[in-house]
Amino acid sequence: MKNLVKYMMITVGLGFAVWSTGCKKASDKGFLDPTDIGQINEQTVFADSALSMQFLNSVYGELNKTYFMQNGTGGGGIWAFSDASDDGEARWSSGFSQGYNLANVAGGSDNSFSLSTWTTCYAMVRRVNVFLFNIDRAPLSATKKTRLKAESRFLRAFAYYHLLRTFGGVPLLGDAKYDLTDDFMLPRSSFAATTDYIEKELDAITPILSLDYPPEDFGRPTRGAVLAVKAKLLLLVASPLYNESNPNSGPLKGLLGYESPDANRWKKAADAAKTVMDLGLYHLVEDNTTAPGYGYYDMGIQRKNSEYIFQIMMNTGRFYEQYLLPASRGGQNYGNPTQQLVDDYGMANGKLITEPGSGYVESTPYLNRDPRFGYSILYNQSLWLDRTSLTKKPVDLYMQAPGDGMSTAPYNTVTGYLWRRFCNENAGGNFGVTSQIGLVVSRYADILLGYAEALNEFQGPNTEVYTAVEAVRKRAGLVPYVLATGLNKEQMRTVIRHERRIEFANEEGHRLFDIYRWKIAEDLLNGPMGGMRWTKTGTAFTGARIVFETRKFNSPQMYYHPIPLKEVNKNNLLLQNPGW
Repeated sequence: MKNLVKYMMITVGLGFAVWSTGCKKASDKGFLDPTDIGQINEQTVFADSALSMQFLNSVYGELNKTYFMQNGTGGGGIWAFSDASDDGEARWSSGFSQGYNLANVAGGSDNSFSLSTWTTCYAMVRRVNVFLFNIDRAPLSATKKTRLKAESRFLRAFAYYHLLRTFGGVPLLGDAKYDLTDDFMLPRSSFAATTDYIEKELDAITPILSLDYPPEDFGRPTRGAVLAVKAKLLLLVASPLYNESNPNSGPLKGLLGYESPDANRWKKAADAAKTVMDLGLYHLVEDNTTAPGYGYYDMGIQRKNSEYIFQIMMNTGRFYEQYLLPASRGGQNYGNPTQQLVDDYGMANGKLITEPGSGYVESTPYLNRDPRFGYSILYNQSLWLDRTSLTKKPVDLYMQAPGDGMSTAPYNTVTGYLWRRFCNENAGGNFGVTSQIGLVVSRYADILLGYAEALNEFQGPNTEVYTAVEAVRKRAGLVPYVLATGLNKEQMRTVIRHERRIEFANEEGHRLFDIYRWKIAEDLLNGPMGGMRWTKTGTAFTGARIVFETRKFNSPQMYYHPIPLKEVNKNNLLLQNPGW
């Protein structure tokens, strides 16, 4: 860790730039607008109010990297989360997710995923500590300083949250601002101690931050954002991998989970989610009048709405459209959904495709599906805006189709599907309307389903559990959306896990970390992964299921990503995760 922190000290202490993105439209000035302040030392920066603010904004600028957890806003690793789960596959035949899916991670303990996660998050921690060390002497009001300190502590806690769910317990730096001559060889703190630290930091700043901010501060964490991240944290640590089924032994057991199970952790998680609900500020974006489930789509293309609790701001542009849509629509096709995910979407009547009476027909598999399917996935002959005619035309994803078919590398789809989640139907990757959206970290549906899961695990499916799950299903446009009465805990658990998969497809790494914390990755990430190959004869299409890859998941090794080897080699107090 010593060289890492030395690097951070040089880049942060001697000079820095704000790399982050604007919080309003490009013509406006917002708190995250790019500013290059060159090579300026700490004494100069914190003697100036504007530069002090820009220093904190430079930490906000790292948030997009925590979302993608690999290489920020560029490169093939953007959707590594989905591509490393049973939801998707990357378009490339090499890279982190492909190696991971075959249990052959390029770089081993120094793979790009682990290294960038470790360095990005600790860079955030370091910058926050520098900020906290210096901010009291900045020419800002006492009220302003108090709020900025709380914001910075939130950013630090958020970085530790990502470290925890990726590596387990990690070294905790506290408020220390290490100098180059200091000895900062620290051991890993236990899983429990790391969790407690994050929770206490969030609790301490909750009463300080406001429930909302004026437009010029949109994107800063509100009190609701703090409470929502706490709810995510407590749901994570109450889950089987860490709480009930910790598969490790010896000194690693305490680093990678709790030493003994405690059902009350589910109660804490439920209470944390209920606190967010009781604020009364957040609501699902629901519109089943325009079209069934339209609110789900509309929510996903808005910059601000009643459902978003915390999001990472991005410059205005066509971010999702550029990366997800096919070449014929100006996109780059960065990820392909799997047949496993497609099959998990039920029908519009709320039944799974395997249930009697669902109405599913294999020869016309995309008709009458859960409305969220059509708003999340492009399939052969889906309609999307055409640049030339500015009308919606079919997307060709059949074999040997010109432009977007499965044999037109490098823009082919490995699985026969493409993502369209968060894409605006009136845009392509380089034409049409300009998107205003950010990267959604927490929204109200996450709180509702987290509450339902935790409460169900603690005491079974009572009325409150039903109400929370059915609210999400109602917004989705399912008719009927109500669940069968009399479900037991195990049956409701299956329903909730299914709803999470569908509701959060290709969103913030939900699926991969869900199947980690539920400790079911060895069941879902071993074996064949499927897609659909469509062929065209005349005007008719014929589909055939295919296997594009046989995956391998080594348990317990792959539940925990490796501490970067270069850090372990420099610090003999760091214990490596099992199998690495």
